[in-house]
Amino acid sequence: MERELYREMYEQEKAHWWFRAKRAILLDIIERYRPARARPRFLDLGSGTGAMMEDLAPLGETVGMDFSADAVEYATGRGAGTVLQGGIPEDVGRLEGRFDVVLMSDLLEHLDDDRAALEGTIPLIADGGILVVTVPAYQWLYAPRDAYHHHRRRYSRRGLKRLLIQAGYQIELLSYYNTILFPPAAAARILSKIRRAEPGPDLSVPPGPLNRLAERVFASERHLLGRVPLPFGLSLIAVARPLGFGPGLPPRREKAD
Repeated sequence: MERELYREMYEQEKAHWWFRAKRAILLDIIERYRPARARPRFLDLGSGTGAMMEDLAPLGETVGMDFSADAVEYATGRGAGTVLQGGIPEDVGRLEGRFDVVLMSDLLEHLDDDRAALEGTIPLIADGGILVVTVPAYQWLYAPRDAYHHHRRRYSRRGLKRLLIQAGYQIELLSYYNTILFPPAAAARILSKIRRAEPGPDLSVPPGPLNRLAERVFASERHLLGRVPLPFGLSLIAVARPLGFGPGLPPRREKAD
């Protein structure tokens, strides 16, 4: 991604409703499914400008990796943990030890070989550890802004399930999310495709009341994920473990059936 986009992301992701709500959802899922170790190790692959690492730092040791030197510079500046520059999966062998939680948040869609990335991550996951993945949903929503963000593809629930299984994982949670705001957001994307709108940076923070409302609405889905079926959404989230790995230490909280 362009340096301008990383700069804007660094400046806005602590305030923008979408980033804040997404991190709240991820933190809830991680706390719910991770093994109950006193000081877990977290690995954020595709760590971007480091806001998620900053949120995870109070819970344990955090390590990040991103291919972009600009992203690594911004993330390192947050002081939340060690950040390495490297490609995924080709450089993950440089990472030391194993991790209780490996996060791939909106990463796979950027990679030429998403299956190789998932396969290459397995040796990094500790016994009882988890992989948490988020990706954009529905190829029919692929729009100019996807190309601007260097997305190779979007995913269906069935396609992500197949990909995880083929890569050697057993799935504990797989769901659409960003469901409540799906209708207006999907309509906006379809219109941008029809109009062939020229994409550009789109991270400006809305006015305060609107920003807070959108954050509350989106973040509220953390109470539904894994408990209430969400049949559609702008994105997908999955929690998985390598095949043959038991749950290890018990999860932080009892999971809903």
